[in-house]
Amino acid sequence: MFVRFAFAASALALAVACAPEQKEAPAPEAPPAAATPEQPAAPPVGDAAKYKPAGEGEITVKLPASGARVSSPLIAEGIAINNWFFEGQFVAELVAGGQVLASAPAMQAGDTSWTDPGPVNFRAELAFTVSAETPAELILSEDMPEYIDEANDIRGPARSVRIPVVLVPATP
Repeated sequence: MFVRFAFAASALALAVACAPEQKEAPAPEAPPAAATPEQPAAPPVGDAAKYKPAGEGEITVKLPASGARVSSPLIAEGIAINNWFFEGQFVAELVAGGQVLASAPAMQAGDTSWTDPGPVNFRAELAFTVSAETPAELILSEDMPEYIDEANDIRGPARSVRIPVVLVPATP
């Protein structure tokens, strides 16, 4: 009987010696504070939501000159870097008093292709009608702005250039 007791005591001592060290249980943590969802930045308002200035050297407009008096159709020509284009075109709009009077694609022109690296020639023709001389802006903007939220297919403002012009009514 003593042997059984000694054997049981030895087994118990061995089990205690081989057991991992017990640490004091940490004090219960406070429940995590409710995470405040991060608010997205306020979306840009007005023109800032749609346009941002083009970088230096991205686009050169040869026609029309700034401040030019133009009659319909307004012809816009110049050179833009190839990533302004998508499928060989980008956006041209004629805006007066906050209203879009005309919109047309600025198409690749000449023997350059938008798929080639480097600058690409473009040409746009915008037909409009005004009854009196009207100050306006020709706005040329890239076709596929960068994503601000690709998962939800939301794009940011387009790189653009603005050329002030004066629209002249057609002569009878």
